[in-house]
Amino acid sequence: MARVASAHLCELAFLDNCDRLCIVGLTRRLPVPTLPLAVNQLMIAAHVVDVRPGETIDLGVSIETPSGLSTAPEQPDGIQVTVYAEYVLITLRQIPLLEEGVYRFTIALGKQEPMMIDVPVLRVSRPAYAEVH
Repeated sequence: MARVASAHLCELAFLDNCDRLCIVGLTRRLPVPTLPLAVNQLMIAAHVVDVRPGETIDLGVSIETPSGLSTAPEQPDGIQVTVYAEYVLITLRQIPLLEEGVYRFTIALGKQEPMMIDVPVLRVSRPAYAEVH
């Protein structure tokens, strides 16, 4: 039965001309200048193993906010899934970040145990406003 062996959150993932997985901008935390904010693009690169020939895979992707709510891109093309051999590349566009804290990105295959990626979102600076006299 197919299962996710590993998954990484990154800025960009693709297979090169030799079918090697290339990951750019591995994301372990997201420092942001202000909140709320929409992140233009992130990707999840998942390595799927133990796939049987002809097996159909049910794939689920979710994003959970620090307060426990589910969030998702609002645009119809906000989540795009592409399968290349044993890799599943999930593109997430315009991801809404509403608050500081740990966001959980989850990928699940059927009834298998889901793979979770926890990413802290931290506001790193406050905007400077000009003083009014």
